[in-house]
Amino acid sequence: MSLLRKRRGVSGIISGVFLVAVAVMVFNVLAWQFFQADAYNRLEQERQQREWERINERLAILTVETGVSKLNFTVRNYGSVTAHIVTLYFVFSNGTRYVYSLDTWIAAGTTRRIANVGPTLTANDVYDFQIATARGNLVAPTQITSNEMEPGESQKMPFTFGFGYNDFQYRRVGYADWLPAWRIPNSYNVHFRISLKNTYPYSVTLVSIHTRLTFMPDPWAQQAPMGSKLGSDLTIPPNTEQWVYFIQDTVNFPNKKDVHYFVYVEIFYYLDAADEIRGTNVALLAVYTI
Repeated sequence: MSLLRKRRGVSGIISGVFLVAVAVMVFNVLAWQFFQADAYNRLEQERQQREWERINERLAILTVETGVSKLNFTVRNYGSVTAHIVTLYFVFSNGTRYVYSLDTWIAAGTTRRIANVGPTLTANDVYDFQIATARGNLVAPTQITSNEMEPGESQKMPFTFGFGYNDFQYRRVGYADWLPAWRIPNSYNVHFRISLKNTYPYSVTLVSIHTRLTFMPDPWAQQAPMGSKLGSDLTIPPNTEQWVYFIQDTVNFPNKKDVHYFVYVEIFYYLDAADEIRGTNVALLAVYTI
């Protein structure tokens, strides 16, 4: 009888230990599920956060500079997150492709100029490019870019004229002094010069045989046009203002006072970076005889 009671007590202890072990196992399973669910939720939140940042990363390439030796462009961040540009994909019109690493940060709502990146460019190169961010977004210009050089300042030509009082001058043959040419004496043989600025980032050479200064009288004057060619080919360095001398021919205005003339500066030129000869009409001036 005593032995039976002892056996029943041991079995009760074993049953209790088993129940505790089962409870601990169930608790561990529930805890494991909880931790796994929490880890999954954190990963999902991080993924959603990254996706939100990627969607709100909105970049636009505003301008692409032309007539340059390296790629220069301006990027605007219209999004609400800071963007990190990490890669430049560049392709020429002939299919040649390049990939370059970048490390440019652009804060939200700001504009950044990215300069001197990519391959070496020459005049008239045609190319396209894309920039990639660390979040995986790609941004490209709205159209394929040509490296055709564009004039600077406000006049629609590669040369600018300042219209200053002493920027257009004449000199009587045999005399040394140059004088403002807005009022020109008649019945004298004279030469002219005009101050022009080359706004290109490349040197420009003026072709003397075609470049000329032409005086066109008002219709009522009943006179033929007059003019003079460039003395010799002239090279103007980039972003430089220089005198251009029209001394190959003399100009003699008829013996008439108060005759008005339109003045055309006809220039033919070529770039040091290219062989093509181009033409432009630099300025339309107005003068009269005294």
